[in-house]
Parts: sequence; structure tokens; C-alpha cells
Amino acid sequence: MTAGWFLPLIAFVTLALLERRSARPEPAGLPADHLLNLLGLAVQGVVIPAAGYLIATRGLAVHSPDLAGSLRIGCVGAFALNFVFVDLLYYLQHRLFHRVGVLWALHQCHHASPAVNVWATSRNSLLINFLFVYLLLNPVLGFLCDCPEGFFLAAALTASLDLWRHSRLPGRCTPGWLGRALVTPAHHHLHHSLDGQRVNFGANLMLWDRLFGTACEPHGYPTRYGTANAPRPWRQFLFPW
Repeated sequence: MTAGWFLPLIAFVTLALLERRSARPEPAGLPADHLLNLLGLAVQGVVIPAAGYLIATRGLAVHSPDLAGSLRIGCVGAFALNFVFVDLLYYLQHRLFHRVGVLWALHQCHHASPAVNVWATSRNSLLINFLFVYLLLNPVLGFLCDCPEGFFLAAALTASLDLWRHSRLPGRCTPGWLGRALVTPAHHHLHHSLDGQRVNFGANLMLWDRLFGTACEPHGYPTRYGTANAPRPWRQFLFPW
């Protein structure tokens, strides 16, 4: 289950250093915004993986041991199950986050960040971290796969791409041809702009946005981020409490 666990860490350190060198001007934000960024990284980088591990090893492995490895699709199939199928489910869930009022209230914390960069990748309200398909499905599907290493390698790659698409690097760092297949930083930054929150919902693949008519090609980075009439940072983080 730990296959490739180091990939997101390497991606985070590399992207943070590259962002620091690029020195692109960004809004400073409130001290609470920076603290929410750090809390989000701790929750998604430590708490959520630990919760998924416990679900698989202390829950499924104890109560349903006969199901372990019952999904016989091999390592390539297990990788595709996560990187493609779970990616589709996340796309659909992400659209719901933007269209259902209470879900948007939970998701707004992520979009209310005044700056989009690798540090803001995991900024979320506390509750929504436990509603993402990654926590709800990954432990179960990984447990069922006959090659969990392939499944969780794809999960680690997805986490690394999440950091990448939130990063703020010069456009020349991303070859244009990548945008034909993957959600690039420019695609996702457009989604974080004030006018782009109804397009580019995908995580790994642009396929779903193009297939369902929500794709929009970017033209550079937006000049403004955030949401209209967003509550104060701590109210965003603790909603609905």
C-alpha cells in the first residue's frame, strides 16, 4: 500500500523550490490563510493516508480477509483503475461540489485562497477531506486489487499531479502538448479564477472535461483568485461547525 509514497514528497519539495526561484508576484494573504495551507497539507499528507491505511489493514483485512486480491486485473489494470476510473469519479464529484449549495460551502475554503500555488494545494474545510472519493474508495479498491502496488503507485502519481497543477511556475515549464492529455497548471489556475469556477473540473485527465463539455483552454495565468463574499478563513475551515 506504500508503493510510491515518496513521489508526492519529492514533487512538493521540487515544486516549492522552483516556485521560490521563479519569484512570481502573488497576493500576500492573511496569516490565517497561510496556516490553513499548512493544516491542509498535514491533513491530506498524513491524516488521510493514515486513515486509508487503517481502513484497509484494521477494517477490511480483519473483517473481510477473503476479499483481498479478489479483483484480478493485474498491475496495469490496477494502475488504470485508479488513474482513470477514480479520476472520472473525482471529476463527477468535483462538479457536484460546485453545484450543490452545502457541498459548495464545504469546498469554498479551497477556492477562497487569494493565491494558488503548491502550498495551497490541500487547503480545504476540515470535513470535506473525509468526503473525497480518494479516501472513500482508494482503501477499498486497493484492498480488492490483486496488485495493490500498481493501484497505489497511481494514487501517489495523482497526488503528485495535484501538487503540480496547483503550482505557479512560468508557462514555459509546461510543454503545450501535455495539455492535450493532462490537466496542466494553466488549466487548473483558470478553474480557480473568479470567472472559471464552472470549467476544468478534472484532476489527472482533460478527457472528462472535453467529453462532458466543461473544458476551457487557458491563456496564461489569471490575475485574480478567490471567491465573492467568502467568509473569514477560520469559518471556511470549520464549516458547518
